[in-house]
Amino acid sequence: MGNWLSAYNYDFALATIPVQIILMVVYYLRRQLPTKKSQYFWLVMVMNLFMTVTDIWSCELNEVWQEYPLSFSYGLNMAYFISFILRGWALFAYAAEVADAPKRWGNLFSRILTLPAILLVIMVLSTPWTAAIFTMDPVSGYHNTSMYYSIYYCTWFYILASLGVVFYWRREMSLKLQMGLYTGNIILAVGLVMRHSFMNTLVTSFFSLLVILIIFLTAQNPDSFRDRKVDVFNRAAFSEMVTEFILSGVPFSCLGICVKDYMLYKAVYSTEPMYASLANIGTWLNAQFKGFYIFYFGNGQLILLNQSLDYVDVQGMTKSIKERFLKSWHANGGVEVPLDVDTIFLSRSIPKVDVNSVEICLERAFSEVSRIDNPEVYVVDEMLLEKINRQEKIKIALGKALRNGSLEINLQPLYAVKQNKMNVAEVLARLYDDELGYIPPQEFIPIAEKSGNIMELGRQIFAKTCQFISDYDLAALGIDFVTVNLSPAQCMNKDLGEELDRIARRHKIPLHKIRLEITESATGDMDTLASQMQKMENIGVRFLLDDFGAGTSNLVRLLNLPFSMVKIDMQLVWSHFRSSSNMLVHIMKMFCDEKISIIVEGVEDKHMAQTLADMGCEYEQGYYFSPPLSIDEFVAFIEKHRNTKWLE
Repeated sequence: MGNWLSAYNYDFALATIPVQIILMVVYYLRRQLPTKKSQYFWLVMVMNLFMTVTDIWSCELNEVWQEYPLSFSYGLNMAYFISFILRGWALFAYAAEVADAPKRWGNLFSRILTLPAILLVIMVLSTPWTAAIFTMDPVSGYHNTSMYYSIYYCTWFYILASLGVVFYWRREMSLKLQMGLYTGNIILAVGLVMRHSFMNTLVTSFFSLLVILIIFLTAQNPDSFRDRKVDVFNRAAFSEMVTEFILSGVPFSCLGICVKDYMLYKAVYSTEPMYASLANIGTWLNAQFKGFYIFYFGNGQLILLNQSLDYVDVQGMTKSIKERFLKSWHANGGVEVPLDVDTIFLSRSIPKVDVNSVEICLERAFSEVSRIDNPEVYVVDEMLLEKINRQEKIKIALGKALRNGSLEINLQPLYAVKQNKMNVAEVLARLYDDELGYIPPQEFIPIAEKSGNIMELGRQIFAKTCQFISDYDLAALGIDFVTVNLSPAQCMNKDLGEELDRIARRHKIPLHKIRLEITESATGDMDTLASQMQKMENIGVRFLLDDFGAGTSNLVRLLNLPFSMVKIDMQLVWSHFRSSSNMLVHIMKMFCDEKISIIVEGVEDKHMAQTLADMGCEYEQGYYFSPPLSIDEFVAFIEKHRNTKWLE
């Protein structure tokens, strides 16, 4: 390797220098999140490079100390020892930040654990006068003194402290981060042992570099915090940054930008042009709004985060953004993609408990702004927060009810026009919570679908329906069958028929006693749904189409699927009685001609009931007859109204 003055072997130390420089350049050139983890990792790299260079330099200088002022030799050796100490402390500080230990245990924790490093640095600085760590004799040169090994003891202390912090907070950290920190500290410990075993070989820098590489690959690679397609920070980076701000008590604001009809544009222009357009949007936002951190959330949603953003700033920014979106965005191959955006604003004054609540708030705001024609920015307010808070409580209550099997069913009777009696009932899911009371299905069903609990909810409601039929003789009650709702998500479950058949068999219930209500939104994937319905029809299940007229009704789809009944949505029914339109008359005539039984819902009075009966409706449902009832109330209602003539 060359002619060196000292007898030390520098091969390992020299090999680490270019690798360290390359890592530092790559890390520096990529914009970093303003978190303490990033700052401590940068400090680790700087101190390790400085330690490596000063170690080699001081070893060489110690051979020719007489040719230079002793103050220069002292300074260079002191620089090495200080960087050695700070490298060990910075690695511990990084591990503590990963575990959020300073924020969980308070500033006193950080101060106490910093004391050993501070005391050692003071000892090193006092060395020219106290000879605490080493001495430079004018005659014999460099010598270690009694406290020399304290710098190694300090590093051992921080290795053990790092391992202790990671182990204590292991449940709050991902396995990947844990393994990275465990492995890194063990490797550093091995490096210290090797340093003592081979005193004439500088190996400490090599093992420190291995630690840096492990941290870089498992946690601090800048590219892991960037969206590769859009080339801005990704959602993981947002979570990292917001978590640090919240735990540190740092206020911040978010301006959200959402491309309108993103999925439609993606289907029209294809994936690559859309990503190219988003990348151009990200580049423009970075250039236009300096000092903001920009994150891509997916689905055409970007977040601009800043600590001092207020509503006045947002108004100006929104105007600038919407003006730019009046022009198309250029993608690869000269493709021009015209896009429009909605904007949302989450101010510093809005309480922020944790990153999950912030993300939910932003997602809900994006959802709300997409439903309204709002030319201005949509501001997250207390009303939205209350709605989000209620949704979270409902989510918890639903999870608890599913675990305990405490979901309830209500039944709403349906009036059969030809028989002039109640002979059908619709089963409706009901959720009760001690704090919230009874929660309507329109609130907890969407939450169940989004959280992935809809399958289990459907199984439990179907099982309770079977239990009701088993406990009460439907024939004795004069009930021909009951109907149960299926969600679109349940319809995509290929094992649905087998599951329902298994539940019915367990309760010894014939499936023809139950008819499944499928909403229009479930008819999107015709092939899958048709296959599902055919399988279930083979085992005795019958179907009715729910809420016809509430969505994008497609008669071709309806006629190609094995529906024996159709339920007309109450809004369509009410519109007939509140206007002069005859649309409902024509729709009902069409179904009658196709020999499809008709159910109408939303019947509020006797006039409506008689009019609908004259139009050819077979079954009627609504509060004129009865609201949804508990099982006991339903049985009592049927018994009481056996001989009631509702239309006479």
